[in-house]
Amino acid sequence: MSKNVRFRTDSKSKNYGQYRLWALIALVLVFAVIVSSYLILKNNDFDFRAALGGDPEATAQEDEVNTLSAEKSDRYFLFWCNDSVSGDLQFFWITKISQPKGKYTILSPSLDENMDYKGTYMTFGKIFSLYGDEGLCEAAEKYCNIKIDHRIGSDTEQFKQTVNYFGSVTVDLSESIEYRGRFNLILMKGSNTLKGDTLYKYLVYTNFIEGNSQKIRCSVLEQILINVINPENAVSLDKIYSRLANTIKTDVTIVGFSAMKGYLTQVFNTGINETVYAEKPSQL
Repeated sequence: MSKNVRFRTDSKSKNYGQYRLWALIALVLVFAVIVSSYLILKNNDFDFRAALGGDPEATAQEDEVNTLSAEKSDRYFLFWCNDSVSGDLQFFWITKISQPKGKYTILSPSLDENMDYKGTYMTFGKIFSLYGDEGLCEAAEKYCNIKIDHRIGSDTEQFKQTVNYFGSVTVDLSESIEYRGRFNLILMKGSNTLKGDTLYKYLVYTNFIEGNSQKIRCSVLEQILINVINPENAVSLDKIYSRLANTIKTDVTIVGFSAMKGYLTQVFNTGINETVYAEKPSQL
């Protein structure tokens, strides 16, 4: 009886070993097929993201953005600020950044500038109140005959926070300012170092004066950009983007930022070598 038991046990062990051997061989063959298929598909530019449910069009757009970031030397930006309470446009800039020159051309049109938009003559202020920043962007493109690459905006409080985060701005006045109206603004003749709140009031104040108001706004933006764009900040691009994305309004998405990172690194490392205050749209 014991021999029969031993015979059956040995037979099962032998069969079990054969099953394990064949299972191992099958597993190796399946793995080899998967690896070979992956390499063949990859070498033939198969879109794995699309196959896994991704958006092939988005992938193509990302590739296009990467190409533009590498090849395009001039980029146009629209910066604007609106009132936190009324929502009215307070000031804006159209800026061209030329790389690798490190040249910045800045234009700051009056809010009362009239132009034909959607078949009606309207001011930039009116366009913004009716159509928002997208309308302002379209109007600015038509005004300057350009294509704006990115929009970056803020309201009153967001503007103040951003200025304070990157540092104060110094303005030199040929005469003192004592304004009492929508707000109070008192500045002394000579050099004045302004934090976010006072700088915001100063920029709004330029809408009420004649003469070199556009040049004043351009010089203010130049100093803000100098505080932000410099080699010391080149290693902190992720931190800066995170800060701005959580504070201001921008159409630069995380994907767009990643695609632009090489270009932005170059911009920050180059710094600002030359600034031109444009007096008319044709200069952009």
